[in-house]
Amino acid sequence: MAKSPITSEMDIVSLTILVQGKKIHDSYQIISCEVHKEAYKVSTATIIFAFPYNPEEHNLFEISEGPDFVPGNEIAIKAGYNSQEEYIFKGIIVNQGISATSGSLPVLKVKCSDKAVKLTLGRFSRYYSAQKESDLLAGIINDSGLTAAVDATGFIHQQLVQYEAIDWDFIVTRAQANGMLVYFENDKLHVKKPVIDDSCGLVLTFGQDVYSFNGELDARFQMPGVTAHSWNVEDQKLQEAKSMEPVIHDQGNISGKKLADVPGLSAYEINTTGPVDQPELALWAQADLLRARLAALRGKVTFIGNALPQVNKIIDLGGFGNRFNGKALISSVRHLIQAGTWETTIGFGLDPEWYHETRNINAPQAGGLLPAIHGLQNGIVLKIDDDPQGEHRILVQVPVMGTSGEGIWARQALDYATSGKGHFFRPEVGDEVVLGFLNDDPRYAVILGSLYSSNHPPHYTSDQQNSIKAIITNSELKIEFNDKDKILTIETPAGNSFVLSDKDKSITVADQQKNKITMTSSGISMESCKNVVIKAPGNIDLMAGQNIVLKTSGGDVSLEGTNVEAKAKGSFSAQGNASAELKASGQTTVKGAVVIIN
Repeated sequence: MAKSPITSEMDIVSLTILVQGKKIHDSYQIISCEVHKEAYKVSTATIIFAFPYNPEEHNLFEISEGPDFVPGNEIAIKAGYNSQEEYIFKGIIVNQGISATSGSLPVLKVKCSDKAVKLTLGRFSRYYSAQKESDLLAGIINDSGLTAAVDATGFIHQQLVQYEAIDWDFIVTRAQANGMLVYFENDKLHVKKPVIDDSCGLVLTFGQDVYSFNGELDARFQMPGVTAHSWNVEDQKLQEAKSMEPVIHDQGNISGKKLADVPGLSAYEINTTGPVDQPELALWAQADLLRARLAALRGKVTFIGNALPQVNKIIDLGGFGNRFNGKALISSVRHLIQAGTWETTIGFGLDPEWYHETRNINAPQAGGLLPAIHGLQNGIVLKIDDDPQGEHRILVQVPVMGTSGEGIWARQALDYATSGKGHFFRPEVGDEVVLGFLNDDPRYAVILGSLYSSNHPPHYTSDQQNSIKAIITNSELKIEFNDKDKILTIETPAGNSFVLSDKDKSITVADQQKNKITMTSSGISMESCKNVVIKAPGNIDLMAGQNIVLKTSGGDVSLEGTNVEAKAKGSFSAQGNASAELKASGQTTVKGAVVIIN
C-alpha cells in the first residue's frame, strides 16, 4: 500500500559514498550530492567536496590527487535516515574538476554516470536481418558489457540498418518507435513499455509532504488518433495503419482524447516514403499517439527525500485537484542532498517531442571535415577527358560556387558500369547536369544525370501517351523506340537505317544509296541501286517450294562453272528467239527415246 514519504524515523539524513566497493574516508567534507535519473537519458550524479580548511596540516588537493576519484572508478551512493540507507545511484566516475575563486577555498566536483554511458561514445554501422526488435536491442546492450532488460516485441525485421549512429541514440529511437521507455536502474538497462499500475509505494499529498509542485495540462499536442502511411511496393500505392486509443495510468479527469477536441484536428497523419511493413507501421502510429497521451499531463513534484521513486513507476498524487490527482507515471527522479537535508523531485509525464527532435542524432555531414554542401546542385560540363587522376571523371563547374574557378572533377553514375564493359554515355561539353555529393562532401561530386531546358531542348516533343523514346548522339546517330506503333528504328544521319515494325509487320534495311531489303508477309524484297554480288567460299543453294525465275530486262544471263548441269523431273526446255546454239569442244551427245531435229 502506498504511503507518505514522511515517517517517524527521519531525524538525521545519512549519506554514504562507496568507491570501488569501499566507503570513502570520513574526513572528506561533502558539500552536496545530486543524482538525476530520467527516461531516455543516462543517469548522472554530481558530488561536491570541500578541500581542507587548514592547508598547512594537509595537502590542499589531497582529495583530488588520491586514488578515490580517478575517472573509471566504480561509485555507489546510498542515502537514508538514521543510517538506514538505500542505493540511489550506481555508476562510474567520468570527470573531476576543481573550482576556486579569490577569497575562498577551492572545491572538488566529481561527476559520475551510470555504466550506460559507454553506449554514448562512438558511431557504429551494423546490418540486422530477420530479428525481433527486442532481440537486436538486447544484443547491442549485452555486447557492451551491460545487462539488458528488454520487453519482448513480436514484429520481425527482415532488414534493419544502424548507420553511423551512437548506440544510445539508436536504442532510444527504436525504443520510442515501439512505444517503450529507456532507463538505467538496478544495474540493468531497461527498455520497457510504460507501466499502468506499478506503484513505487509512495503517495504525495499537497499540504502534507510536498515542498513544491509544478504541473500542466496541455492540449497543444493532442490528436484524435494517428494514421501512418508508407509505400507498398507490391500494390504500388500508399498503405496505412491507424492507432488505437492506448490504455495508460489513471491521472486527472480530462483524457488526452478529450483534449484533442481543443486543437480540433480531424486527422493526424505521419508519412514515410519507405516501404515500411504494415505491422511496423501500426507500431509507429501507436507509439506516436501513446507519446502524445503521456504528454498531456506533465510536471514536477518536490518532497522530502526518499529512495523509493524510480523511473517507470507509478506515484500517487493527492490534494492537487481533480485535474492532477491520481496515478502519475514517473519519468524522472532527482535527489539533492546538501546542508543536512534531502529533497527528492520526481517528474511525471513525457516530453511531447521525440528524442530525434531534441537531439541531433545523425553523423556530421561531410564527416565534419569541412562545411557540407546540401541537396542536389546543377553543374555545367567543362571537360570530359584527361582526368589527372585517371579515374574517368568529368570536370564540371558548379554555378553557385562561382564561374572563376577551375571546377570540380565529378564521377559519373551509370546504370551499368563494370570493368571493361558497361553503359558508356558521356555528356557533351556545355551540358547542364545534376550533381550529388558523397556524404555531402563538396569535394566528391557525382553526376546523376543530364538536364533538358529551353536552352538545351530535346529532339522530340512529348505527347500525352509518351510514345517516343530514343537515343540520339551528337552527330545524330539515332535509335528510336515508337511505343505507339511498335517500331524500332536504328538510323544514321546519312540515311542508313534498320527498321523493325510491328505496325507494318515488316523489317526493312536500307542504305543511303537506296539499296533496300524488305521483309513482309508477302516475302522478302531486295532492291539495289546497281549491281548485286553474292559470294561464298562454299556452296550457294537456291531452293523454292514453287518457281524460281531469273530474269533481266536488258542484259544477259550467264552461267559458268567447271561443270554445268541442268536437270528437270518433267520437261526441259531451252529456247532462243533469235538463235540457239549447243556446242562443245569435245564430244556432244543428244539422247532421247525419240530425237526430233527440225
